Amino acid sequence: MTKVDKSIFFSILNVVLLVTIVFKTVLNFYWFVIIIGLLCVVINRLINKKIIKIKNEDKKYFFGVIFPFLINCFFMINYFTGMNPQKETYCFKNMISEVGGRNSHQKGKTTYIYLSGNAYKYSYMTRSFFIDYKKMWGNNEIIYTFERGIFGLKVRKDFKFVYNKNCPDNYLNF
Repeated sequence: MTKVDKSIFFSILNVVLLVTIVFKTVLNFYWFVIIIGLLCVVINRLINKKIIKIKNEDKKYFFGVIFPFLINCFFMINYFTGMNPQKETYCFKNMISEVGGRNSHQKGKTTYIYLSGNAYKYSYMTRSFFIDYKKMWGNNEIIYTFERGIFGLKVRKDFKFVYNKNCPDNYLNF
């Protein structure tokens, strides 16, 4: 397997792991970006000081393929070692999205939701769903099943949309 083949394989694997594992982990988006950025700076300095030994031309390969794979492996281990499932229930409202250009402008609901009590405010992927909107249609409550992994990170293992007559119709009542 050539280096190009490895790059393509691991890049595809990284994207799959990102969408299937990392996006299901409850993370504060801003802290996640800051921590990844700091790790990149620290590792880059260690490489420059020759504490971590890689060839100079392999630096792009390391930061483009190997480093994301290591981060994804961390989240994968956390995901598959999850235990003690707990259910959490929240009322929700869909986000309204506006699309179109200057001459055509439309509004519509998306699969991104706002949770009651502003739960998971900075964990965007906990409130985003890459599913058919019809699964959410007519429902106003979500039941999450979370587990804690070996690294202590909370992981969304399952979710279900239901209708609850006690959930408020107006987002301002949340």
